[in-house]
Amino acid sequence: MKNSLKMLGLALCTLPMYLHAGTRQDLKQDYQPAKEQNTQSAEPIPAGTILPVTLNSDLRSDKNRSGTAIIATIMQDVPLGGGETLRKGSMLTGHVVEVIASGRGSDESKISFQLDHVRLGNETLPITTTLRAVASRSEVSAATPELTSSEYANNTIEIGGDQISYGEGGPVMVGSQVVGKYTRQGVLAYVDEDMGTPCRVTIDSNAQPQAFWVFSVNACGAYGFGDLRILQSGRTEPAGEVTLASNRKAVRLDKGSAMLLRVDGSGPEEAQARTTPSRETGQ
Repeated sequence: MKNSLKMLGLALCTLPMYLHAGTRQDLKQDYQPAKEQNTQSAEPIPAGTILPVTLNSDLRSDKNRSGTAIIATIMQDVPLGGGETLRKGSMLTGHVVEVIASGRGSDESKISFQLDHVRLGNETLPITTTLRAVASRSEVSAATPELTSSEYANNTIEIGGDQISYGEGGPVMVGSQVVGKYTRQGVLAYVDEDMGTPCRVTIDSNAQPQAFWVFSVNACGAYGFGDLRILQSGRTEPAGEVTLASNRKAVRLDKGSAMLLRVDGSGPEEAQARTTPSRETGQ
């Protein structure tokens, strides 16, 4: 009997320990921990996937040159389907394509860029992204919930207008409609249809929960930059190339500014689309 009890104890000690909070359907499902990414699928990051990122350095039309490298950090675990996740902290990289200073043949300053590679697991993959929204560092700070304990945060308004209720798993509301829930990393929402904004929210049949971090599911455009405008979001040719413009002396996005990107394609087939040459500019 002692030997049997000893063997049972050893078996129990070798079982993995999990924290289980119950199950819900759709928005009602619990947020799951990130799993190792599988980079073998034909499209590692499905079209329509939302990527919330912050810039690792300033992006400025009066300082940068065509070819300048851009690095951004993903701010929330991104569900990819099939139990796979693009982890928070993963890096996106790209480059400045063109800069135009105001007063040199133009009444406005412009900067064009691409964010066209992502670190997924142990690989760096070509990717095509388009810009849904961009927010200043101050807007990000204002939308970041202040934790009152390990489980609760003060109510806050997301960039673009959604209301977050306090507490892990608290609802995210647009008017009286529940569109998502708040996790410790940010907003996780299902957006199966266009919410009536100029920015499309889904592509093809992508119905995975989307990571919006501190952005509203309706976020579309520029927030906190005065007259900054998104002239080109990357949806038209050249695909993936974003152009921002301002009537001020320079387009300036400080380190810590945030972007809400949408994936239009990923994987080896995207490599040829990422060969846009840097253009000479009037600085």
